[in-house]
Amino acid sequence: MFPELISISIRRRKLGLTQKQLSTKAGISQSLLTKIERGLVTPNYKTACNIFEILDENEYKQEKKLSDVMRRKVITLKSSEYIEKAAEMAKKHSISQFPILENDKIVGAITTNLLVDIKKHTRIKDIMKEPFPTLSANTPLTIASNLLKQYPAIIVVQNSSIIGIVTAEDLL
Repeated sequence: MFPELISISIRRRKLGLTQKQLSTKAGISQSLLTKIERGLVTPNYKTACNIFEILDENEYKQEKKLSDVMRRKVITLKSSEYIEKAAEMAKKHSISQFPILENDKIVGAITTNLLVDIKKHTRIKDIMKEPFPTLSANTPLTIASNLLKQYPAIIVVQNSSIIGIVTAEDLL
């Protein structure tokens, strides 16, 4: 759902932006922005999207990012390995989520709760679940926190390489 146009003025002031600053960034005249904020003119879709995108960027710029909370050491497992190795690594490193790789690509995920009551000679590929979501290091924490309500972890990537992992505990 598209935000209400009336929120532009409120959000702009909250961010400490002048009409001149926002209109310059949006590529429109200050007088047009004034008319939009007063409800005298309805902008076209592209202009409205541009204004809201600028406001979003400015709000998120002040917010912590995944890079601020991620753990940089990520323990991965191969899909061909046995769950015995996963259990060993979980104990050794006190972690409970693992991205699963095959040919250096993320193909799945396991958590330690999947390991309970499974025979030790079961291969990881036979019990792994869908991969954890991947996001870039500059993703705002509000976006990540919503994903962590549905997934046990988020993998932080840069140029298709894993650079970190974030769990709900990292946001506490």
